[in-house]
This record gives sequence, C-alpha cells and structure tokens, in this order.
Amino acid sequence: MLLNGIEGRIEKNVSLKNLSTWRIGGTAEWVVWPKSVAEMEKLWRFSQQENIPIRLIGRGSNLLFPDEGLKGITVVTTSLTSEVWGECSLQAEMGCSVARLAQEAGEKGFSGLEFARGIPGTLGGAIVMNAGAHGGEIQNVLYKVMVLTEEGQIETLSKEELTFGYRECSLRGKGWILAAELKFKPGKIETIKAQMAENLAKRKAAQPLELPNAGSVFRNPPGDSAGKLIEQAGWKGKGIGGAQVASKHGNFIVNVGNATAADVLALIQAIQRDVFEKYGVELRTEVHYMTS
Repeated sequence: MLLNGIEGRIEKNVSLKNLSTWRIGGTAEWVVWPKSVAEMEKLWRFSQQENIPIRLIGRGSNLLFPDEGLKGITVVTTSLTSEVWGECSLQAEMGCSVARLAQEAGEKGFSGLEFARGIPGTLGGAIVMNAGAHGGEIQNVLYKVMVLTEEGQIETLSKEELTFGYRECSLRGKGWILAAELKFKPGKIETIKAQMAENLAKRKAAQPLELPNAGSVFRNPPGDSAGKLIEQAGWKGKGIGGAQVASKHGNFIVNVGNATAADVLALIQAIQRDVFEKYGVELRTEVHYMTS
C-alpha cells in the first residue's frame, strides 16, 4: 500500500501489544504515525477512496485490541504534540500527553487539570471519553475542539455544541479530534502542585501500576463503586488465562503473563454475570474493545 505524501513513520505488520498499555493484541496490518493535521486529512481521504478500514488511537491506555489483529490502517497520534500556551489557555494537538499538559499547566499557575496528572492517555482520547479522576473531568476545562468529520471536513466546535456524560462525549465515533483549546483558572503554583502530588500518591497506593493494565475496566454505577462490588463478589486475585483481577483494586484487570483479548473478555463477562446475579447491578465497560 502506497501512502504518498505521508512523511510520518509507516510500518507494516506491527504487534498491537507494543501499542497497548495492556500489552495485548495481534498484528496491525499498517501503522502510521502522522506528523501533521494535513497528513491526518490525507490518510482519511486515502482510506475512503480505497475503501480501507482506518481507526485512530493514542497511547492505547483505554483500549483492548483483538487477538486476530487489525486490518487496514491504524493511525497513532503520539507524534502530534504541538502546543501553544496563552494567558490561562492552551491550544494543543490531540497527541499531547494529558498528564504532561497537567504538569505544565501547574507550573504556570493554571488550575483545572490537576485531576489529570496521573492519566496516561492523550488529549484526544481524554476528550472523546471525557476522562476524569479525583472529582474532575476534561469537559470542565474544554473550550473548543477541531474535528475531522466523517465527511472529511475540518470543523471547529465549541464545548456548548457537544454533549458530555460520565466517560462519554458526543464526538465518540463521529470523526477525529485533531486539536483542542482549553481554558484554565488562575491559581497558586504551590497549591496546584500539592494537589497533583496528592493525586499521584493516591493513584500509586490504590492502583496496580506495576503490571500492564488499561485503567478502570468498568464504569461506576450511579451512586456505587464498580471496584467495591467486584471485591464484594470475591473476584480480587481471580483470573482467566493470563488476565487477572488485581489484588490491589477490583476494577483493574492486569496482564500477569501473555494474556489474550479472549482472556480479558471472558473475565469481564464472568464478572458482569456474577455481579448482576448477586447485586442486580449491570456493570458497563469503560475500556473500549477495538475491532476491524
């Protein structure tokens, strides 16, 4: 397959394990790391003209890739990291690390991203799933986004034109986020840094960061905790194949050695069935299973 005009890195037959924080997945037929928004447009047009499957990923921190791999083109945004800081504002491309942006905002005395200091994903991924932690969400600092629509048009949308929910945004599945503008509140650098340090300490204490994982697997039910329900149901430390419920946190599934997507899916379904039978609660997944 020829991708004329693409200066970014292009590789064939790439292990998806290397693109996933879970270290799970088969082989991606083509992987492209574009260097500009213009290249993103070219990739989209090429895929439509040639009728080739295409999908967008960032750091793979909230994704489960299939064991059979992915056909077509997998676009990785991590080379798209341009950022321009203003007075309590930021314009950044979608591949920027949201944790790094939180750190930089804090060093400038800009408040609003403290919750994101430990989130391992990209800005684009954080927006499309309305990432949150410690009582904060990305929608709270979002001002507007630049999007490549399903029709191949670039549009700029204000926050008011979007709908957000718990780990949800109306942009999911409706084009690609290319860049965003964030607005912050002025704050004291020392206070902001202290809050981020506290958030990181809580994360380290409560989460199994030493093993490959994809963050929280299930969304918290209204007024309840998925992790608490899973722990009460007796799932901590139990697993299927190489996938295991973390002994440290019930809402994390860790890869303890050569876990497959089939292992993870089977474990998720077993937990869902058991929790529903015991407590009448339907657990919905927060992680996204990506298929061709």
